[in-house]
Amino acid sequence: MKRAFLLPIMILVLVYSCESYEQEEVTCLPVNMTATIIDGAEAKKIIADFNYVPGTNRLDHITWSNHQTHYFEYDETERISVVRMLRVDTKVQEEKWFIYDGTLVDKIILVKKHLDMIFLEPVDSLYLGYIDFEYQGEQIISERRYEIQEGDNELKLVRSVEYEYDGNGNMLLSEASDPTTQLGERKSMTYDSSKHPFSDLQYYFTGETFVNNLLSKQEDQKELNFDYDLRLNEYGYPEIIFEKLGSINSRIIRYSYMLQ
Repeated sequence: MKRAFLLPIMILVLVYSCESYEQEEVTCLPVNMTATIIDGAEAKKIIADFNYVPGTNRLDHITWSNHQTHYFEYDETERISVVRMLRVDTKVQEEKWFIYDGTLVDKIILVKKHLDMIFLEPVDSLYLGYIDFEYQGEQIISERRYEIQEGDNELKLVRSVEYEYDGNGNMLLSEASDPTTQLGERKSMTYDSSKHPFSDLQYYFTGETFVNNLLSKQEDQKELNFDYDLRLNEYGYPEIIFEKLGSINSRIIRYSYMLQ
């Protein structure tokens, strides 16, 4: 099932199946991601640690080095039900509530809560809007985001995205538009044939697929080229990704896994 998600990225993981050279099947769970981001002469590092519900392959929370922790909750059938993104630096908690139609996510409710300064407990709850999806089979082919504008209690369509896929389920094209400004954004992508670190992910995302590894991405309106160089581990999953945007910006991502 091709799914859509809402985190700054990249973000979110469950279980992976891969094979060793002896063809022995193992379970690979990512436990750490380090991203070094180079913007001209400046560089910064972001670290994410993945923590699982004891005795399961379900993600419990992700601890980020940039003052964020993402918590995950599940329903009785082990489907993701809520993602709570706690931002300590701004004292804000953003929540995504998942509404299902059968096995597919029909809608995601967006909620924002302000936290008290001492205990970081919510002091209010603000309904921001929702995202709904249209499917072809199990692949999301369109996404609509509705938000309540400041000073206005009415929901308005603020973003619309259409998606196209290849036969493997990789997202080849995304076309986004803003109904209020009539501005658009078109992205086209190519992929390799090895598995993405998040290829068996249950969670919903926006903008890329987690079937194979992204090799190139073209943003037509910005006239920027994304180029990728992948270094795989012995199980065929990315250990290091070198990503370049234009001539001066780049990112180096390193993954570490545990085997079960």
